[in-house]
Amino acid sequence: MKANTDKPRPGHQTGTVRAALYVRISSDREGAGLGVARQEEDCRALCGRLGWQVADVYPDNDVSAYSGKKRPEWDRLNADISDGLVDAIACWHVDRLTRSPRELEDVIDLHDQHGIQLATCTGEIDLSTPTGRFIARALGAAARHEAEHKAERQRRQLRQAAQTGSPHGGQRGYGYTPDRTEVIEAEASVIREFARRALAGEPLNEMAHDLNARGIPTSTGRAWSRSALKLVLISARISGRREYRPTDSYEPGHKPLLGEITATGCWPAIISVEESDRLRALLTAPERTKYARRSRRYLLSGIFACGRCGTHMVGREHYETGRPRYICQREASRPGCGRITVFTDLADTEARDRILTVLEHSPGMLDRLLAKHQAHTTGPAGEDPATVLREIDEQRDELAATWAAGEITRKEWATAKRVLDDRAAKISGRINRTAQARALAQFAALDGDMWQSWEHPSMTSSAHRALIRACVTRIVVQPASNGSRWDPDRIQPDWIA
Repeated sequence: MKANTDKPRPGHQTGTVRAALYVRISSDREGAGLGVARQEEDCRALCGRLGWQVADVYPDNDVSAYSGKKRPEWDRLNADISDGLVDAIACWHVDRLTRSPRELEDVIDLHDQHGIQLATCTGEIDLSTPTGRFIARALGAAARHEAEHKAERQRRQLRQAAQTGSPHGGQRGYGYTPDRTEVIEAEASVIREFARRALAGEPLNEMAHDLNARGIPTSTGRAWSRSALKLVLISARISGRREYRPTDSYEPGHKPLLGEITATGCWPAIISVEESDRLRALLTAPERTKYARRSRRYLLSGIFACGRCGTHMVGREHYETGRPRYICQREASRPGCGRITVFTDLADTEARDRILTVLEHSPGMLDRLLAKHQAHTTGPAGEDPATVLREIDEQRDELAATWAAGEITRKEWATAKRVLDDRAAKISGRINRTAQARALAQFAALDGDMWQSWEHPSMTSSAHRALIRACVTRIVVQPASNGSRWDPDRIQPDWIA
């Protein structure tokens, strides 16, 4: 590409070369910027020997050129060159500019387009000559080769450490001392409690709110979020196992949640391996993410029932306006009439007001509901609902295999499956009533009127849903009787006796 000499640059008119000092270090472990400070000192001395005037310093501290991530100061330097504010670049070595041959060609283009000169503390490079360009490209290729070999060595060291069960670096993992040799019992008890609750089907966002309401911080002293709690519960670390996520096995920004188990029994376990595996499978299931997103948006999906056919209504967006609504859907898997719809903002508000009004004007109703639900939450002594449900699923699979092998008739299979389904339904009911009893107790403990308590930060969407479930068997949505105008009387709760 021909150099741009038609428009003289301001620095060239005065004979003064305005130099940009570009300094970069990939890893600043101390955070003091000492590496870039040393580079800046050497580059200033270089400019002094060349008679260049230092225009500005562009420090990309603790930023890798090999990773391909954005370098803010490098981008600022390029913008200043385009604006005619810089005539030359001084750096400690070519590999401080880039470790990518592709980006090095961009540096050469800067000379061709803007007449930019380049000088390094390790030797002068004349980009205006073929030999100078060859030297720059050779140095850039060597830097890239070293960076790739360094990354390969680091990956191998990390995998070897994982295979031997050595703890990885980084911040302290919740539940353990920094060296991971001892369990912090106060935090371990929190992990055990919330592992049981997660296996029982309780939503992560509700549990995170519970932790924050109880004043329990993370290992870094911050508030809990849904994702932070999830990362703790799906980590193989809490079962005493070492986990490895190879850095070259995924695209940037798509780091997998689960890694490869490379060693077991590496340190004291907080929960069992079996519990850990079930948590990892449960909390990373794709359908769980879809359900969580849908349930947050449609608070009363499955609670509203069609006033014509009795089918539970589901949340869907209006096909033209996109406005959320509940509909009695008619499809193969859902035999609804398809004739009842109601917009979510109107219906949710009316259902909430109906329930809170009854609770406010019925003294003792909250206590009676709480006692009723608590009486139905206890199962046989020593029974873990999540374990029993998993065993029932395994029995269903064995039953299906037995029928497929011709060892039992279809009638025998259906009879046995009905028994297992009924047992699973009873256990799931106890799990749901546990969540409802917790929401009732949480709501009753809040100060203020019913509407203030409803808006309290601890009352999550899951708590709202559980509270409504604790009060009604369903909420019937009757057909509209006056055209398009909203009629609050369409909302009719069926109260729990």
